[in-house]
Amino acid sequence: MSTIALFGGSGRTGERVLERLLEKGHRVRLLTRQPMDSKVGIDVILGDATNQAAVLETVRSADVVISALGTDKQNVLSTFTPLVIEAMKQFNVTRIITVGTAGILQAHDSDNYRFETKESKRTMTTAAEDHARAYELLRDSGLAFTIICPTQLIDEQSDGDIIISKEVLGTKYSGPISRNDVADLAMYCLTNDAYVGHRVGITTES
Repeated sequence: MSTIALFGGSGRTGERVLERLLEKGHRVRLLTRQPMDSKVGIDVILGDATNQAAVLETVRSADVVISALGTDKQNVLSTFTPLVIEAMKQFNVTRIITVGTAGILQAHDSDNYRFETKESKRTMTTAAEDHARAYELLRDSGLAFTIICPTQLIDEQSDGDIIISKEVLGTKYSGPISRNDVADLAMYCLTNDAYVGHRVGITTES
């Protein structure tokens, strides 16, 4: 089993990833801003993902990094990503799996990001821009990255066939996708190299 440095593990998608990691017997180094009860298999690091020392401590002794961090108007991902890249290189960790957004997949009809075209249903692009910057940093890092790019995330079960595709969304008629299915894809990527070096769209057909 591996030791996983997990960021965003207390969020609605991240908690599902954490649950699956523990079920599979992995050791988790979890960065969190809030104290939590001790659990078997978890090393809790108190701190913030935009703090260099906290990121370094979380990545230390890890085999793989997984991030389900969200973003906000403070450009969290643009700040975090250079820190985690530096930490990974310092500790010779090469594999990182992150959860992004379908907005940063390539549009079907141009070389633009989806969020830059009418293909996306977004009205605000601030979050997508932050995700795009994180993608570009990882793309140019030389690390073995995978960015899982879901459409609208829902807590309930996905309705319809799940479509997974590299670089572009697998359908122009996308629907919402369950957080559980995103967590399952993260676990698949942990043990399979099929999506290394790619943005991976995950959605349902609407």
